[in-house]
Amino acid sequence: MKVSELLNICDNIAPFSSAESWDNTGLIVGDESEKVNGILISLDCASETVDEAVQKGANVIISHHPVIFPSVNTVTEKFVGRVIRKLIKNDINLIVMHTNLDHQPDGVSHMIADKLGFLNTNILLPVSGEFKKIRINIPENDKEKLKSHLAENKVGSVGEYSNCFFEYPVAGQFKPNENANPHIGSADVFEEVEEYIVEGIFEEKHQHQVIQALIDIHPYEEPAYDILNLENQSKMGLGVTFDYDGSLESLVELIQTKAGTPVVNVVKGNKEKIQKAAVIGGSGMSYAEAAFNSGIDVLITGDVKYHEAYDAKLLNRNIIDAGHYIEVLMVEGLSRLLQDQTDVNIFETEVNTNPFQ
Repeated sequence: MKVSELLNICDNIAPFSSAESWDNTGLIVGDESEKVNGILISLDCASETVDEAVQKGANVIISHHPVIFPSVNTVTEKFVGRVIRKLIKNDINLIVMHTNLDHQPDGVSHMIADKLGFLNTNILLPVSGEFKKIRINIPENDKEKLKSHLAENKVGSVGEYSNCFFEYPVAGQFKPNENANPHIGSADVFEEVEEYIVEGIFEEKHQHQVIQALIDIHPYEEPAYDILNLENQSKMGLGVTFDYDGSLESLVELIQTKAGTPVVNVVKGNKEKIQKAAVIGGSGMSYAEAAFNSGIDVLITGDVKYHEAYDAKLLNRNIIDAGHYIEVLMVEGLSRLLQDQTDVNIFETEVNTNPFQ
C-alpha cells in the first residue's frame, strides 16, 4: 500500500474536507508515492514520537494534533522545526487527522465516551446546511442515463443508501433562436415538450463536480436546472452525548478510572443527578452555551479557563475539565478503525506527550 492509498482510507474514515478552514490536515510531511511499511498512531508528533516510529519500523505517523500551523514559517532546529527535520531525515511521512476526526459520529469525542463505557452516543452539535438539492428538467428518454451519471458523481447518496432520486412529469416549452442547435425541435420554432423533473441531494462541497457532470451528460445545449439550499442535519458534528445515571462525583471518578488521566478541575453548578452527559474532546468551552441549550446536565471537555468556570458556576452548570490530553484515547480508537481497512502493521504510541507531566 502506498501513502496515497492510506490517505484515501483516512479520508473515508474522516473526510479531510470536513476539517475547519483554519486547520491543517492531510499529508503534512512526506511523499504520497512511498510504500507504507508501518503506521504509528499518536495524539501529537513530538521528537520522541519520530524516534518511536523509527524503532518500530513505521514510516508513517498519523497524529491528531498538527505539528505545522500557518504561523510556522521556518524549519530549523528551534521549536517544531526540529521535529520536521527529524521526520525528513528519517524518511517518515506525517498524516494529520484533526478537526475532521473531531466531526465524525465515531470520532474523538465518541472514542472518549466509548472508553468510559458508553458506546451508544449521539452527536451533540450536528452540522446543518451542508446539503443541497439539484432539480433538473430532462426528456423522459434521457432521465435514466442522467440519474446513473449523477449517482457516479456524488448525487443521491443518503446515509447508507445510494441512487436516491425523485422524478415527476412536467410540460416544458422553449423557442430556439436561429443560432441554436436544439436536441428537440428546430430553430425559430416554438416547442412544447413532455419532460421529467429529476431531483437529488448532494453535499455542498461537491457542487462544482455535480454541475459539471450535469452539463456533460444532459442532451440540451442549455440545461434547465435549479440548486436549492437544504437545512438537513447530517450525521456529522461536534461532540457527543450519552445517557448517565448518577452523581457528578461518580462521573468524575469514572473518568479518572477508565480514562487513566487525572481530572483537572470540576465545576459543580448544581446538586441534581446527572442524566445526560456530553463530551467535547479538546477545548470545548466556546460551545458550552449551545451544548447546555441542547439539554445536557454536564459538559466534559478540556482547557477550561478560570472565568469560563466562574461563569458556569453562576449559571448553575456542571463542567468537568478532564484536560486536553484526554484526547489521547483517540489513539486506540483510530487504531481500531484503521485495522478494519488495512493489513499494514499499526502501532499505538507509548510516548506520553502530556506537557503537564
